[in-house]
Amino acid sequence: MGEAGPGAGTLARRLVEAGLAHPVPPAPSPGRAADVTAVIPVRDHARGLGRLIAALAGRCAEVIVVDDGSTDGTGEAAAAAGARVLRHDRPLGPAAARLAGAAAATTPLILFCDADVLPPAPGAPLDGGRGLTGTAAARRDVATSEVTRLDVAGTDMTRPDGATPVDWFGLLLGHLADPAVGAVAPRVASPVPSGARAGLLARYESARSPLDLGSRPAGVRPGSRVSYAPSAALLIRRELAGFDPAMRYGEDVDLIWRIVGAGWSVRYEPAAVVHHRPRADWAGWARQRFGYGSSAGPLAARHPGPLRPAGQAAAVAAAALAIAAAPASSPAGSRPWARPGIAAKRALSSGGAPPPRRWVPRRREVAGAAGAVTAVRSVVTAVRLARRLAAAPRPTRLAWVMVIAGRRYALEAAADNVRRGWWPALAWSRPGRLVVALSAAAPAARDWWVTRPDVGLLPYALLRFADDTAYSLGVWWGCARARTARPLLPSGRLPAGGRRGGRPAARG
Repeated sequence: MGEAGPGAGTLARRLVEAGLAHPVPPAPSPGRAADVTAVIPVRDHARGLGRLIAALAGRCAEVIVVDDGSTDGTGEAAAAAGARVLRHDRPLGPAAARLAGAAAATTPLILFCDADVLPPAPGAPLDGGRGLTGTAAARRDVATSEVTRLDVAGTDMTRPDGATPVDWFGLLLGHLADPAVGAVAPRVASPVPSGARAGLLARYESARSPLDLGSRPAGVRPGSRVSYAPSAALLIRRELAGFDPAMRYGEDVDLIWRIVGAGWSVRYEPAAVVHHRPRADWAGWARQRFGYGSSAGPLAARHPGPLRPAGQAAAVAAAALAIAAAPASSPAGSRPWARPGIAAKRALSSGGAPPPRRWVPRRREVAGAAGAVTAVRSVVTAVRLARRLAAAPRPTRLAWVMVIAGRRYALEAAADNVRRGWWPALAWSRPGRLVVALSAAAPAARDWWVTRPDVGLLPYALLRFADDTAYSLGVWWGCARARTARPLLPSGRLPAGGRRGGRPAARG
């Protein structure tokens, strides 16, 4: 990419923080793996634990398994596989188990890994052979920890001569060569097991697991496209591994937000992929989604701002509701230019007094007004951004890219909040039900077309609706228990062109 000029590092850092570029991690130094301890919290999951321990033992200085009150011999199986085992006499929860493992570790870095996660074998493709990464080869390049060389978002920077493959573990370690990065998460994919026909739920889970954050790299922070990172697989500096043991769900979201709030960067690196077994139990699947949603209330008590829906998303939803509620055509005589005969007829029927003339806007007029307001706001925002980006190359083009991205994310966030939060309040009216139906059907059809899962369109859409419904019921339950409505009330500020993500699918 050429030599970096003065101030390039500062500009690069700003581009990374804005999500417009992504750092290319350097190759880890020899012996760096000795700085890592793997911590596996587990309860009643002896099956497959030995494979995970064996996969991590050759990578890390030590593997610690925290047996959180198991009754099926999980601790004995872990010890037989060569791990150091810490036992809880009774279940204390995953957060407490991770805290115990972190306290027992002595290395500067900790790799948290759930018992049902399996890293790829050494030498396997970065994407696990599933074609999951779009610019993986580009991010195999070497960069300085000052982030002066970048993989610009949406750009394929693959070198023609190729590059030496870096496995998932080395890729994560490379990000932590940057002293500003406090944690990095790989992609947690849920591939359908090969050689067997999986059930409908497993195939859906493979396509839409809440642990899988997608194929695009990102900085992790509240309100962004990737607003959390699952602790199912997370490499973190030991001094930052302070989970809240009081939280049954959402403890990893809480931790990431506290880390970011303290000034650290957190990265999501989808070129590094680990595998997670897809769920096949319908009742457990529904309970899991409900539990994820129930974390909204406790999270809102700890972080009042990030969980509130963006004002811009609320404005989009309100505009859609107004358009749906407007009549396709106004009643005769309700318009200023109505025929005089109609007005005279109404005057006679009312005893000679002319009725008040009330203009009822038609649907296309409401839509036109909403479009005009959006266009004006977009132009104003683009002009302001172009002035602020005057030092960057082609500032006007860059400003419009940011504005268009902001509008797209506002649409996505509005649909997301309708499906996963607001629909119980909207479903009481016919226009509200129309907005809910569009918010459910359009994104489902788009996702199905883009991802082409091994599930038909109709069952995929229905399962996604059930997924979001279980989550949203959990949100309302969590808000009721925490006695707060913050996760359901939009923020007053309308972010112009900013990126505000949807609700985090918090896990436990």
